[in-house]
Amino acid sequence: MSKLPLQRYREFLLAFCFLWSFPFRADGASLTRSNFASSITSESMAAVWAAKDRGLFRKNGLDVQFILMPRSPLAVAALIAGEIDMAVIGPGHLMNAAIGGADLIGIANFFQKLDYTLNGRPELKKPDDLRGKRIAISGPGSTSHIVTLLGLQSLGLDPNQAKISFITIPGTELNRRIALETGSVDATMLRGSIGDLYGSKGFTVLFNFKRSGLTMPQTMMATTRRIAGDKPQVVEAYLKTIIEAIAFLLDPVNKESMARIIASNLRLNNAADAEEAYQS
Repeated sequence: MSKLPLQRYREFLLAFCFLWSFPFRADGASLTRSNFASSITSESMAAVWAAKDRGLFRKNGLDVQFILMPRSPLAVAALIAGEIDMAVIGPGHLMNAAIGGADLIGIANFFQKLDYTLNGRPELKKPDDLRGKRIAISGPGSTSHIVTLLGLQSLGLDPNQAKISFITIPGTELNRRIALETGSVDATMLRGSIGDLYGSKGFTVLFNFKRSGLTMPQTMMATTRRIAGDKPQVVEAYLKTIIEAIAFLLDPVNKESMARIIASNLRLNNAADAEEAYQS
């Protein structure tokens, strides 16, 4: 059996292995209700999906209400307002909020490796064809915006000189994919296996971060200092749950289960696509 290319999760697991020594408690008769939000819909959420599917949150004492936010800034606002205990957001939104004085802290970074591809419409054949075109982002300062700028820089394209327009498409990556498919924009960054899938469908891969060696903190699990201070047992339970979920998805024995979980959440009908998403 080939070695699973999941080093990003291994790094996370090792970074937080010390938490096993904490006195976690889970009383099935007395679960703690907690709201958890995210705007991310790529396979970078695989650990969270696995935890939900396997009942690991409840195992560790949490009765979690999962909320899909259309944009990370909404999750940030909900954290600040105390409406949720935890969120998975892009690092750009976390940093922008913290710089602005918000009481937000990142407690875990799922992985560092950039796994995006810059996909263009089929008529775009080479990076230089991006000149004068429209690239979709989820918003200024968002992760999709930051990685797009990094990609263009790697391609030697200055957005201003190349007259490239950034078009804000609010919501999850799915909205940017629809905009790309319908021709509302000419290109966008897509994450993980979705970018590869679109490449196979004829949407030209103009830049592939997977081959670049570039890294950047991504998919941050965030809370507030107030919540961490008032509910330390909740924060610890979240971390323990994610660690257990990562251990589950890393185990080759669970490969088929994980492919099913990922396919269900990404709405993939093809077994090969689900397998590729798992491997990514």
